[in-house]
Amino acid sequence: MKKKNIIALTMTAIGIVLITTALVIVYTSYQRANAIDAAITDYFYNNRSDSLELIMYIITYLGEILTYIGVLLLLYYLWDKKKAYRAMSLLITSAVVNTSAKAIFNLERPPSYKHSNYVDELSSGLPSGHAQLSTTLWGMLGIFLKKFMIVFSILLPLLIGFSRIYLGVHWFTDVIMGYGIALIILALYIFLGEYIENFLNEKSTIIKILVAIAVSAIFAILVIFLLYNRVDNDIELISGALKLIVILVAISISYSVEGKLINFSNEIDKWWKYIVRILIGAVTFGIFYFGVSKLFDLAIDAVAWVGIELTLDLIRYAMLGPAFILLAPWIMMKLKV
Repeated sequence: MKKKNIIALTMTAIGIVLITTALVIVYTSYQRANAIDAAITDYFYNNRSDSLELIMYIITYLGEILTYIGVLLLLYYLWDKKKAYRAMSLLITSAVVNTSAKAIFNLERPPSYKHSNYVDELSSGLPSGHAQLSTTLWGMLGIFLKKFMIVFSILLPLLIGFSRIYLGVHWFTDVIMGYGIALIILALYIFLGEYIENFLNEKSTIIKILVAIAVSAIFAILVIFLLYNRVDNDIELISGALKLIVILVAISISYSVEGKLINFSNEIDKWWKYIVRILIGAVTFGIFYFGVSKLFDLAIDAVAWVGIELTLDLIRYAMLGPAFILLAPWIMMKLKV
């Protein structure tokens, strides 16, 4: 058996054990705050220090998906666009899976009075998105870089998961289930990723675009079905999930045509070009994420339609794909950096 398949099977087994453990602990108790979860949460709630709480907040912020997308965009510009795109696609897929899982279980977080003053979370708790996404991202980079990243791919998700427990916004079982789901997603990538990529590489650009649209449509239908009128804050959660799906399809379509339109190269021959690429990426992100948002806010205030905010948000997120994958690299190539 190939080494990668042994690794994937091991990750699957660990993932199943973690998910099963979390579900057994949760569903064998008469209340959500079971003895194990309650004891761990109460311990950190009663022993928090101001300095460590701030450190944990900084660490937990590293688990935000937009932070990760920013990191992956830099890797796209500076390192390897193909691997960065794969990691980006799997990360967003994992985020959609997490949102759907939260809706399926619909279990509350620890009581709000136990939350740190630094964070304010309203969505369902099980599984932890921060634990799942950090494991997905750093696990992917561990797969790509192997020995160089192995310590970070284990240590960072553990720290981020711990920060969620320490800050009182997740139970212990939320975190270990997030780890478990991420490990299974990574194992599926190891098993199937190469076959899917080879299949798509043989197809035309139109087929690749249609596949991206079809997969995203399936995700959107599942999310709406799972969330609508089934959980608290369902509209907010649906909106957040749809934004991620729109980013996924926009990035996938842009990446499908990038080779013919831009053919962006990761080769950099001078150190200062790294800095220029970072600046171009940062300015593009600022304009299309924050600048367009401010512009759309004016339209939201001017139009008295209940769906205008979500519609404009989806348009803004759809613009991010071409902006990041086509426009910014085109500028870099034109400037010969």
